[in-house]
Amino acid sequence: MKRILACLIGLFFAMPSWAALPEGYTELEYIESTGTQYIDTGLAENLIDYMELKFETVVDSSGFMFVNGSSQVGVKDSRYGTTNPGTYVIKQNILGSKWNFTNETNGTTYLNNSPTNNSLYLFNLNVSGGTDYKNKNVKIYYYKASKNDNLVFNAVPAKRNSDNVLGMYDTVSGQFFENAGTGDFIAGPVVEIKIATTKMVDEEFAAAEAKLATTVQTIESVVSRTITQTGQIATLQAEKQTRPDETCPAGKKCLLVQDEDGTPHWYEIIEP
Repeated sequence: MKRILACLIGLFFAMPSWAALPEGYTELEYIESTGTQYIDTGLAENLIDYMELKFETVVDSSGFMFVNGSSQVGVKDSRYGTTNPGTYVIKQNILGSKWNFTNETNGTTYLNNSPTNNSLYLFNLNVSGGTDYKNKNVKIYYYKASKNDNLVFNAVPAKRNSDNVLGMYDTVSGQFFENAGTGDFIAGPVVEIKIATTKMVDEEFAAAEAKLATTVQTIESVVSRTITQTGQIATLQAEKQTRPDETCPAGKKCLLVQDEDGTPHWYEIIEP
């Protein structure tokens, strides 16, 4: 049992950090734009069928703000924006040939236009022809996309520790996407990695040890009883010690042994 516990302890402390990002990057709750920054995901919009975004915005004098999307000249665009300040979770999937947007925050849904083959921007709208829709006071908490239920992009706000550059880290490709505009993003709070305290670990291992001890005792008892009863069978079969009434006494545990001709013999089982 001590060996088993030692192995469990070794595995526990050998486990890697629960952080979503690799060494060299710090996960942030969000990154915030000031009006000149944006992220080019390089993700062709017509090659995905689902995307999800959590963002927060404070509307300024510019009015309607595009938070992500793409557009092409002569082609209807696909974009998401808002005129209302607040924090939103937007889920988008292809319904027929159009994006079906669902605002998880207030439950509203609506159909948007067909996907383009431009890459999707965050904090901006990728528009063929050069129109600039970068926005300030937008915070993005995460952005992910999938195709046929397979995650193809999972952007997490992050800081590169070597130079303190802010951007979005894609955990699928392992690529860090920096600001494609000018200036610098504003960093949100560092995501705290919660690990088990010593007290929690002690309590969990104490419970595991107690359970193991009970299991070992049960196994030992079964083995001992099996050995004892096996010995009884051998002895009784050899001696043919039959009871006169050929029945098991009330309240007793007995072993039934039959001769080759089928004659029953009942033997009282003595517990170890």
